[in-house]
Amino acid sequence: MYYIGVDIGGTFTDCVMVDDSGKHYSSKALSTKHDPVEGVLAGLGLLAADVNLSVEQLLTQTARFSHGTTIGTNAVLERVGARVGLVTTAGHGDALAMMRGSGRVAGRSIEEVFSVHGSSLPDPITVRNAVIEVDERIDSHGEVVVALDVDAAVAQIKRAIDEFDLDSIAIAFLWSFVNPAHEQALAAAVRAAVPEVFVSLSSAVSPRLGEYERMVATVMNGYVGPACSRYLGRLESRLRDLGLGESLLVMQSNGGVLPAPAAAATSLGTIDSGPAGGLTGVATLARRHRHDRVVATDMGGTSFDIGLVIDGTPTMSEENVIDQYTYRLPHLAVRTIACGGGTLARFDEATGGLRVGPQSAGSEPGPACYGRGATEPTVTDADVVLGFLRPEAFLDGRMPLDRDASVKVMSDLASQLGMSVEDTAAGILEINNVRAATVIRQQTLERGHDPRDFVMYAYGGAGPVHAFGFAAESGVKEVVIPLGNGASTLSAFGIASGDVVYYQEVEKAVSAPFSVGPTADRLVSIISDIDEQARKAIAEAGISGEVTVTIDALMRFHEQLMHSLEIPISLPSGPDTGTELLDAFHAEYVRRYGSGGTALFQEVEIFAFRARASISSDITVADPPIDDTPTTTTTPVYWPGAGWTDTPVHTGIPRSAINGPALVELAHTTIAVPDGAHLSYGPEHELRLTLSSSQELA
Repeated sequence: MYYIGVDIGGTFTDCVMVDDSGKHYSSKALSTKHDPVEGVLAGLGLLAADVNLSVEQLLTQTARFSHGTTIGTNAVLERVGARVGLVTTAGHGDALAMMRGSGRVAGRSIEEVFSVHGSSLPDPITVRNAVIEVDERIDSHGEVVVALDVDAAVAQIKRAIDEFDLDSIAIAFLWSFVNPAHEQALAAAVRAAVPEVFVSLSSAVSPRLGEYERMVATVMNGYVGPACSRYLGRLESRLRDLGLGESLLVMQSNGGVLPAPAAAATSLGTIDSGPAGGLTGVATLARRHRHDRVVATDMGGTSFDIGLVIDGTPTMSEENVIDQYTYRLPHLAVRTIACGGGTLARFDEATGGLRVGPQSAGSEPGPACYGRGATEPTVTDADVVLGFLRPEAFLDGRMPLDRDASVKVMSDLASQLGMSVEDTAAGILEINNVRAATVIRQQTLERGHDPRDFVMYAYGGAGPVHAFGFAAESGVKEVVIPLGNGASTLSAFGIASGDVVYYQEVEKAVSAPFSVGPTADRLVSIISDIDEQARKAIAEAGISGEVTVTIDALMRFHEQLMHSLEIPISLPSGPDTGTELLDAFHAEYVRRYGSGGTALFQEVEIFAFRARASISSDITVADPPIDDTPTTTTTPVYWPGAGWTDTPVHTGIPRSAINGPALVELAHTTIAVPDGAHLSYGPEHELRLTLSSSQELA
C-alpha cells in the first residue's frame, strides 16, 4: 500500500509517496494556476511511473491521500474569495471596519509602518454595507440577556443575500465562545432556508476572547470557504473516479490533517498548510535524528519559510496576520518572506542600487531560464549564470534550462548597475542570503534562543543550493539536507506523514492559587472535561486509531492581556497539577526573560486551555538511497569570494564524504558545498553539511 502527500506551491506541485517499507518517491510538476487539479494529476503520473503503475492502479493501492492547498491563501491575497455578509450583535457592526485601530500597521514591515503616507487600510473582506446587526445578547457569563428572534434574523439575512448577491454568511455574536446557542440556532435556520449559502460560525472557527480577531477569523473562513469546498470536492471526486477508495485528508496550518468535509467547514485552517507540512516533516525527522533544536528553512520557487522545532515539537503560535487582518487560530509558527528561487531582482531607481524581491516570477512565466519569455532576472537565473545549476541537469534532465536567457536578462540588469554579469548575479544571491538570515535570527532571538545552538534543516527545491550562504550568515554551523533528494519535496512528505489532529480551545479563567480547595478541584474537573470533549470530537471525524490527547494551559500574570505562555499539563491531572503548572510557568518565564522579569506581587492566572487530540499516521521512513555508481564531472562555478573555480559535480548520493568546493546533483535539487566545508552522513544516514569556522563567522 502507498501513502501519498501533495503540496501545491506557487511554482511547483510537489508529490511524495511512501510505501509499506518506508521507501519514499518524489515528483515535481509545474503548478497549474487555472486548474490546480491538473498539476496534482501530472505529479501523480510521475509517481506512478516510478513504480511502473498507471495512476488508476496507484490510487487503487493507496491507503492514505493527504493534500496541502493554497486555494485559501490565494483567494485572500488575490481578492477572489466569496461575497461575504457579516451577521453580528446589534451595536457591534463597525468592529471589523475599525480593526482595533491596527489596520494600517498589522503584518507590515518596520519600513512600511513608518511610511505613513504610503500605508493604507486593506480592502474590506465583506461586501460593502453587507453587515447585518441582530437583536440578541449573551453576557460574559454565558447568560442570555436579550433572546434571539430566529425568524426575524433569518428574514434580515435573506433580504441581505438578495440585495448584495451574497454566497457566504459569517455569524459572529458577542460572547459566543462562552455560550454558542444563539449562533448555532441561527446557523441551522439559515442553512435550512438558503442551503446553497456557506455559513461560518465564530464559536466553531475561533472560540477565543477578542471580538475583532474572532470576527476576522469567521469572515475569513466564510471568504475562502466556498472556493475551498468546491476545489476539495472536485479533487476528491476526480481521485475517486480514478480509483481512490479512502477519504481525502487535508493538511491544516496546525500541523495535522483532517478529512476533506471537516477541513472544508473550517477552511481558514488550510491557509499556510504547505509550510506547516514542511515543519511537520522536519519534526518527524528531527526526532529520528535526535536533534532537539532545529531551525527549519524551506526555500522554494516563490517563498522562504522558517519555523523552529524544540525538543521534537514544532513551535506554535496563536495570532496570524494575512493582508493586514489579524485573527487567532492555533497554527505552527511559520514565518514566510518573499525570498525564493523565483524572486525577482531589479534596479532600484530611488537608490541606484540592486533590489531583490518581494515580487516573484511564479510558475508563469517563471525565471527567464524556463524559456517562457520572462524579461527580469530571478534568484534562479543567478544560480544558472554562476554555475550552481547546470541547465542540462535541472529536474533530472526533464526540464532543460536556457542559460542564454538568464545571461541576457542578467546583462540588462548589470548594465543598469554598472557591474559585471557575475558580480550582479553574486550580489543577488548575497542579498537573498542576508534576507533569509535576518528572518532566521529574528525567529530565534525573539524567542530567547541563540541560532548558533541550532541545527538547520534546508529543504525545498532551492534550499540545499543556498543553505551554505544563509546558514553562515546566521551563524549556524551544521546543515541537514533531509531525505536526500526528498529534501526538495519535504513539505509534501510532512503532509503525507502528518497525524490526524483536532485542536480545541476553551476559554476558562482560573486564578492562583491552583493547589488548594475548590480551585484545585475545579482545575482538575475542567481538564477532565476538555480531555473528554477532544476525544469525542476526533472520533466524530471518522478516522480509526489510538487517540492521544495533550493539553496546554495558557497562562499569564493577571491583566497581562497581550502576553501568555503555553504550559503543558501532565495527564492525568490530580491534586498536584496546580502546583506543577505554577512552578512550570515561573521556570519558563525566567528562561525567556531572565530572573528579573517575573512579577513578585502579581497573581498568575490561566485564561484558556488548548487541547490537541491526535491519531498517529504510523508511517515509517527508510534511509535515503546511496548511489552505488555516482558519476563525477567538473563544471566552472563562480563561488562568492573565490571567483570562477573548476568544481567537481557528483550526480547521485555518493558513499563517501565530499569536501568542498563541490556540487551534488540530485533529481530535484542541488547541494552546494563551498570550499572548506564537507558533506557527510549522520548516524541515521542523513546528509550533513558542516561549515568551516571561517564560514560560520561570515
